[in-house]
Amino acid sequence: MPIEIFGSLVSPFVDKVTRALRWKGLPFELVLPARFGDFARWSPETGKMPVARIEGDTITDSTFILRRLDALQPEPPLFAKDPERAAAQRLLEDWADESLYWLRRALLFQDPERAANAIIAALPIPAVARPLVRRVMIRQLGAQVRAQGMGRLPRETLVRELGLRLDDVVGVLGVRPFLFGEALGAADLAVAAQLHFHTTVATQPDVAKAVVVRPALATWKERVDARTLPTHRAGAAA
Repeated sequence: MPIEIFGSLVSPFVDKVTRALRWKGLPFELVLPARFGDFARWSPETGKMPVARIEGDTITDSTFILRRLDALQPEPPLFAKDPERAAAQRLLEDWADESLYWLRRALLFQDPERAANAIIAALPIPAVARPLVRRVMIRQLGAQVRAQGMGRLPRETLVRELGLRLDDVVGVLGVRPFLFGEALGAADLAVAAQLHFHTTVATQPDVAKAVVVRPALATWKERVDARTLPTHRAGAAA
């Protein structure tokens, strides 16, 4: 029975998990929401995506799902067998999920109408309800990034900070094909998923340029995408 992943690819965390499944060659079904309230039904504790159903168990949080996938099928590993390298992978994955995520959110909601339209287009919301949902989403999501702190910064500061963080990724990468050596791992998936959102769901020219002007980063992302996106891997699900 294939693994079920509940969520929408509007979420970089769902993207991260589906990339991991393709990399491991595990069959899966991406179950898209049919109603706006599905998120709360799938994950009553958090109401967030993704949620995985694996061998009868329900698992929330993308990091926990990746760990379960490694336990289910150890090869190819998402976290290295070497403890020191695995610790570094976990740290960078968490950094991408938190620092890059909130920076991305703050940049996105500098243009709240565009951001809300992009997200709503990917969710099962009837056309008649979209104007109301858009207003609520703009208010709620804008409040989240302001409360977190990133949303209070001017765009030029956010773009500069993104550049510094991408320089950090390039520094970790060095001359290696992947962030921690010859093999793709969880950290590669986490960083690539955050960057991929800007070029697929809500393209932002200045953010896309920040990747392009760093050739090592752009080449690395192409390498990760070629191994983990559905158009590049024969027989991949979703």
